[in-house]
Amino acid sequence: MASLLNLFPVLLALICVLASTPVQRVNNRPIIGILTEPTTSLKFGDEYVEATYVHFLEMAGARVVPVRGKQPVEYYQKLFSVINGVFFPGGEADISTGPYYQSGRYLYDMAIKANDAGDYFPIWGTCDGLQLLTYLTAKKDVLQNTDTENLTLPLQFQQGYQESRLFKDASDKLLGYLSSEAITQNNHHFSLLLHDYSNISTLNSFYRLISTSIGPDQKEFVSTFEAFKYPIYGVQWHPEKNIFLWRTDQAISHDFHAVQVTQYMANFFINEARKSFHHYNSTDEEAHAVIENAFQTFIPDLKAEEVFYFNYTDNYFVNKYGAVL
Repeated sequence: MASLLNLFPVLLALICVLASTPVQRVNNRPIIGILTEPTTSLKFGDEYVEATYVHFLEMAGARVVPVRGKQPVEYYQKLFSVINGVFFPGGEADISTGPYYQSGRYLYDMAIKANDAGDYFPIWGTCDGLQLLTYLTAKKDVLQNTDTENLTLPLQFQQGYQESRLFKDASDKLLGYLSSEAITQNNHHFSLLLHDYSNISTLNSFYRLISTSIGPDQKEFVSTFEAFKYPIYGVQWHPEKNIFLWRTDQAISHDFHAVQVTQYMANFFINEARKSFHHYNSTDEEAHAVIENAFQTFIPDLKAEEVFYFNYTDNYFVNKYGAVL
């Protein structure tokens, strides 16, 4: 009995510690806004989203709503208040003018302001999306031509990458796959060169350099970064393609290691979105907003590509380059 009484103060202290430890809130119904991009296939729609990005986000437990271009600022303000993160997809959209840029500018500025006020809101940019982030941050075009179209490369991790939010919890095995195997798919004509990143203070003071890659032209370019102060992340490569794109004309790794990388990256970003508590007023509003309401088509044979289109007038099967299928 005496020994039990001696333990009582210890147990009481433990209970007090546990009671005083704040429980981190988690939003397990995250919704991500994804920017649409212009397309010339006007019979089928003038904006599109490739479904690979949608599946990438949904795989990790999120739902997706489109962020339409050419909308008034009030549209973006309302949308920002109900989504839990925004995704800047790859493609060929202009990063300095036009609807892709303008949508990104509105949401980027809102995210900076919100995070400064303690309202957690993450942004992710893939390929063209990373390039858009560089333009929004530097306020100028900082890209150079590189020979980096349709090839897979390993990552060259940079000093301090283990302290990055993006990779601090990654396993040694996963980091080894990324650094020693060519499993990151690159498909871009332009890049942020390491030399330019190092010499542009608006970029190197804002973004932590996590990795670079080197293409056939031996130019070293930024392949992964994250903002020091904000939950903003960019990859020049395409994590989503390892699982969700089966085009036989593209160099994509579908092996088990590459698939694990895709899963890790998606899980990381959506876990970031779970820290945001913006929400729609009702589940009915959510249901009417999600991207599944858009016209969706699958482009068979070589392209094997699934696409969401917006503002369509006739249901012709047209790919994003304007060719009738």
